[in-house]
This record gives sequence, C-alpha cells and structure tokens, in this order.
Amino acid sequence: MEATPVASNSDETVSVVIPTYYRNDELDAAVESVFAQRYDPIEIVVVDDSGEAHAAPVVADDDRVTYVPLEENRGPYAAREIGIERSTGRYVQLLDDDDRLLPGKLEAQVPRLRSNSDVGVAYCGLRWEDGPTVHPDPTVRGDVLEDALQFSTSPAMMGTMLVERSVLEALLPFPNRHGADDIGLKIELARQTDFDYVDEVLLVRGRSSNSVGTSWDAIEGRHEILSSYANLYAEYPDAWRRALAETYLVSGQFRLNDRIWSPAAIADFARALYHAPGLPPVYLGSLIAALFGRGVYRRSRSLYSSIALGDERAGKTM
Repeated sequence: MEATPVASNSDETVSVVIPTYYRNDELDAAVESVFAQRYDPIEIVVVDDSGEAHAAPVVADDDRVTYVPLEENRGPYAAREIGIERSTGRYVQLLDDDDRLLPGKLEAQVPRLRSNSDVGVAYCGLRWEDGPTVHPDPTVRGDVLEDALQFSTSPAMMGTMLVERSVLEALLPFPNRHGADDIGLKIELARQTDFDYVDEVLLVRGRSSNSVGTSWDAIEGRHEILSSYANLYAEYPDAWRRALAETYLVSGQFRLNDRIWSPAAIADFARALYHAPGLPPVYLGSLIAALFGRGVYRRSRSLYSSIALGDERAGKTM
C-alpha cells in the first residue's frame, strides 16, 4: 500500500534540485526516491549539465519535473545555482544524481526548520551504498561554525541537508571550489544560521559520490579553504590546526592508496600529527601503521573504526 503524503501548507513547498551529468540510470533512481517522499508539496528541478540534453529521455516528458538542459557543461555548482534560481519552494534539498532520499526524509526534516526560526539547516544520517552507516554527532547542532571550519560536520553534507531558501539564496552566487565545494558551503551556511538534525538514516549515498572527496582536487580544495578563510581561521586557531591536520591525514591516506609503501604518505601523517592539537590516537596510530605499509595501515584503520568509533561512526567523513 502506498504511503499517504503528509499534508502541508502551500507556502512550505520543498524544492529538490538535482544536477545531472551523464548518469541517467542513477538519475532515474534519484527522481523516483523523491516521488516516494511522504511529504507534499514537492517540486523537482533537474538541471542537465551534459550540454546535449542527455537526461531528456528520463525526465523531459514528465510534467512533475522541471527539466533545465544547459547548452554547455557548467560544472555541478553552477548547475545547482541555476536549479535554485528556477525553483520556488520555501525549503531546498540539493540532491546528487547518484544519491537517493529515503521515504521519510522531508517529512522528518521540515518540522525541524518550521519549529525554530534560528535553524536554517536540518540534516540527517546516511548510509553509504554497499558501505557503512553514519549517524549525526549529537554535538554538531546549533552554532556549528567551529565544527565546519575544522571539517568535522559529518554527516551534514549536501544530500543530508534541507535548507531554508532565504539562507541559501543569501550565499549566491556560489564560488567554484572544485573538490571542496561542500566544505565551503557548510562554512558559509554555519556563518548564517544554526543547524539541527534528525537522528535517522534518511539518505543513501551513491558509490561514485565519494570519488571527489578522496581525490587530489579535494585535498587541494581543502588547502584553498584554509587559505581563503585565513582571517576567519585567525579567530579559531584550534579549528585551523585541526583542519590542517585533517587535510594532511586525508592526503596521507590518498597517497597510501596508490602505493604499498609511501615515504610521502608517512611525511603527511607526520605533518598531521604535528598540527593536531594534543596527541590524538588516530594521528599517532596512522603514522606508526604507515611505516609498515598499506596493508598494516588499512587493518589498523578498520580496527580503530570498529572499536573506537563504533560501527555507526565507521563511515565518518568530512
């Protein structure tokens, strides 16, 4: 039996903006996940960034979807910006074309925004496709600027967040920080508004969604964030140290993925340990494990995730 959508006021429309780029099968699943929401009203805006209307067979003839084919490839953030401008809802859900909303997501998040005028972002937990589940950190709510600056807001990210339109529009146009767009967006949102969360897993994150976050572009993007927000980081020196340490940690992990043994990875882990406030076990353990190569490092990381973080935090990402 189909679920009955929750009745909502017409001025509480949720706009779901989906940029897409040559992933029609995934796009179809993403759109269907929006249709399955137990919330009404919803509008869907699909922005086709292929430059050749590649997604037209999936959505062009569906009158429930506003289809916006771009004449040329503009990149994901430009596509999102265009989608936001074409949408009309009070709340905005940005959804990657390979992610899927679980049926109760919008139903659960809208009341968080509706009930507290100080909150402009509501996020939730997620499950990586064929991977771990990540629940919200209870400490990441309210004023989360320091958390955002130190790259530790997981699982608050593009797909898990529902955002008040007025807050999001104040940030337009989006700067292009390829590889770190998500981090920059969360910092800007945290400067504008409080965050809250729903302690439920309401998003399935696609396998390809993690590729940018673990790329050299992502690492360079983090360094760009540290540079472009230097004045703000001066007010939060511990956050700067943690963010820099986290960046070197990710860099070391990336280098070690490419080689069985990597002096450059060891150097990055040493830099991470140097910059991290205190002596965090994960940084010290990463450095020691990296000395013995990729195999030992991966086993030690898995053990740390399961024991120290617990299974529900094992997938913790930025």
